[in-house]
Order: sequence, then C-alpha cells, then structure tokens
Amino acid sequence: MKPRKLYYFFIHTFFISGIFYAFAKFIRTPRIEMFQRRLWAYENWIIISFYLLFVYLILTEKEGRFKKAKHRINEFKRILTVNLILLIFPWGLFLIFSPKYLLTMFGMGSIYWRILGIGSLIGAVIYYFPYRFYRSKFTKYVLLFGIIDNFVAGAIVTYLFFMKKVPLMAWSATPLLFYYSYFFKEQLGRMGKN
Repeated sequence: MKPRKLYYFFIHTFFISGIFYAFAKFIRTPRIEMFQRRLWAYENWIIISFYLLFVYLILTEKEGRFKKAKHRINEFKRILTVNLILLIFPWGLFLIFSPKYLLTMFGMGSIYWRILGIGSLIGAVIYYFPYRFYRSKFTKYVLLFGIIDNFVAGAIVTYLFFMKKVPLMAWSATPLLFYYSYFFKEQLGRMGKN
C-alpha cells in the first residue's frame, strides 16, 4: 500500500471510530438525560461534518493531481482556503468569543481553549502567506512549519483525548490536522522538484 493511501486510511479510521464512539455514547445515554443525549448527537454531527469535509478535500486533491503547474497552484489554494476558514471560524473566533457556559458545556471551559483560539487566528495569518505568495522562497518555511505544527497539534490532542483530558469535540478535528500536515509535506515536495 502506498504511503499516501496508508496515511489516508489512518485518517478515515480516526473519523469512523469517532463517529461510532459518539453514536454509541448517544445510544447508551438514557432518554431521561435529554441534554446529554443532544450533546452526543451534536458531537456526532460535528464529526460527520468534518469527515465530509475531508472527503471533499481528497476529491479536490485527486482532480488537481495531473494538471499543469498553474492549475495545481489553484488546487493548492482551494484546499488551503478550507484550512484558513477552519482556523478563523470554528477554531478561532468560536473559541475566543463563545460564552463561558457554552464552552463549559462542551468540556472546553479552560482558559487554554481561549489561548488556542488566538493561536488559530495567528495560524490563519501565517498560512495566508503561501496562499498569497506561493512562489516566494519563504513559502517553503511556512509549509515546513505547517507540517510540524499540524502533526504535533493532532498528536497532542489525540494523546490528551485518550487520557480523558480533552472532549471528543476537540479530538474530532485531529484527523484534519493530520491531513493538512501530509498535504503541506506533499506541497513542499512538489516545490523542491520545481
């Protein structure tokens, strides 16, 4: 099996196991605990949404694989746009401006989640650089940073999830972090060949 297929299989497995985990929790939560059941349903919906987004990114990537360099840059920008949107809205502004009771309800009431929201907005600014200046020599450094940043963040959140220190909602984003780590690695490899 090729490394890319193996890596994507790993990400598919992450998403599917998260969906089954949230669904099992939803089914096993008694009906009298309606609030908790709704939270599990919501978490399941979030994971399914992220999974569909991942499938869209893979399909977008496959479309652009055999195109000319100009079209590949456009495909890179299209896939990176999704990352920028995720960094700004759900992972940035949501964590910064959500009311404390809402974040506490999802198990993210700690100040560290607010700091992570600020870090996500800073990340959006950093990742905008290769979007805007793809042919700059500094783009390679941003892509290298993206590989390490996304992989380490995904690994840390996964570890904390299995140690029961972060909620499923936070863990549901890690497959996309792993995807973008690999995506930046491939882009860096392509730039090295040009």
